[in-house]
Amino acid sequence: MQLTMDFLENMALQHGDDVAIADASTQVSYSELVTAVNALAVALQSKDPVPGSRVGLCAANSMEYIVSMLAILAAGKILVPMNCQGTSEQMLQILMDTHPSTVLVDDIGDALVKSDDDLKIPFSQFPGLVLTYRDQKPATT
Repeated sequence: MQLTMDFLENMALQHGDDVAIADASTQVSYSELVTAVNALAVALQSKDPVPGSRVGLCAANSMEYIVSMLAILAAGKILVPMNCQGTSEQMLQILMDTHPSTVLVDDIGDALVKSDDDLKIPFSQFPGLVLTYRDQKPATT
C-alpha cells in the first residue's frame, strides 16, 4: 500500500487542487483525498494499533468507500469487503469468519451489520475524524 500512498502524496504535491475523485454532486482534490485517507488511517490505528488486523467495509460505492478502502490499507490493516447487497445473516457469517476489529459502514451497511456499535464506524463520523486527525500521518508497518 505504501506505493499507492506515495503516488497519492506525490499527486497532492504536484496537482493538489486538481480533482482526484468526483461524483454527481461533489469533487475531492488530491490534497483533500490524502488528508482524508491519512486521517481515517490514523483513526483506525488509534482504535486498534495491531498491524495486520482486519477491518470490514460494508457500504455502497461512493467517495467514502474509496477513502475507506485506501485508509484501511494505509493503516496497515487487512480489508474485509462486505457486500452491502447481502443479508444480515451473511454479514454475521463474515463477522464470525473474519473477526474484524472494526467495520466501516454507510447507512445501508449500518442496518445490515448487526453487532455492537463500538465495532462500527459510520461514514457519518468521517468529517469529525478528519478534523481530529487531519495533520497526522499513519504509522507505517
